[in-house]
Amino acid sequence: MENGGNFEHLGFEGDDDEDLNDDVFSSGSYSFNGRLVISEEPIIFPVLERGAIYFVVSGHGIMFVPEDKSNSDCEDETDDCISRGQGLAVQTEPLNITFEIFSTRIHESDRKQCVFYSLMVLRAEGGIDTDKAVVERRYSDYAKLFKALKKDLPKLLANVSFPGKVLGKKQNVKPEVIESRSHAFEGFLQEIYCHVEVRAHPAFREFFYLPELREATEKLTGGELKSSLKLLLNSLHLQVKLCDQLKEIIATLGAIVVIHEAQKKFEEANRYVTAALDLIQGDYFPPYEIPLLDTAVKLRWKLQIDRNAEENRLRQVQKDTGIEVDNAFTLRELSVSRFDNKGQTVFH
Repeated sequence: MENGGNFEHLGFEGDDDEDLNDDVFSSGSYSFNGRLVISEEPIIFPVLERGAIYFVVSGHGIMFVPEDKSNSDCEDETDDCISRGQGLAVQTEPLNITFEIFSTRIHESDRKQCVFYSLMVLRAEGGIDTDKAVVERRYSDYAKLFKALKKDLPKLLANVSFPGKVLGKKQNVKPEVIESRSHAFEGFLQEIYCHVEVRAHPAFREFFYLPELREATEKLTGGELKSSLKLLLNSLHLQVKLCDQLKEIIATLGAIVVIHEAQKKFEEANRYVTAALDLIQGDYFPPYEIPLLDTAVKLRWKLQIDRNAEENRLRQVQKDTGIEVDNAFTLRELSVSRFDNKGQTVFH
């Protein structure tokens, strides 16, 4: 499809924050509630069959199944590699990842309409990817990411294209402009994510993880456990797929453990605390190792399963560090104080 001048190398020189605001769109875009299932067979035509909508997205068969509102506990279900007992593998370099924009949502406020792009981050290898990883971002969020990377990593971004702003409301509502912009966002992320300098950049972390992690922390502090858990699980899957810092992944796992324990879901809590401890790999990892080990011992006692290894490891860590359990932060204390009042990560 021709882009009609929608794509260009964009440096944003002289732009201020207002210039990064979203374009205005009509409300004729897709908006869904439910879950996504990845099919191994490509779907050729969009059809509606027995309540499911089928799409073609870059050769992957994507089946959208509307959410079943009859089950009030549906949002409380945990379904990922850890909950299925498969453990968690964190890579130093990302595996083959694809980025797919599968829907848009129109938000109206103060007589303005802006479009949110829903982006899936998928593993392209290893069979069906059931670890949901979705972010919903505006044009301005993509633009800020591009601008920050362009400023700090000019050589890496020298030949990377980004969709420019389109002047005029009538231009913005054209279906071909919306579609070409979606493809441009996918291509932009596909081209940059493989660079370790990009993945470690604060703007990359701000784009993919931090907004939802901050929101999850606020909800956890306020006792909104289900909402917090949903955000944390999605963030965890993004962090693992895109190789976030190990300490940040462990912090997210710790918060998930806190929620499962508060919900009396001790088996689930045990799975996630085990995954977190496995990532530490014998090296002392302050400030999380002692509270994680202490939590693991207590969970195994409640579940009446062997805890000797965890007790021995906890004693050794206390001996090596000179820090007793009673003098260490609890896992909940670490989780609710993860960010300061300015939204910055707190280093205990």
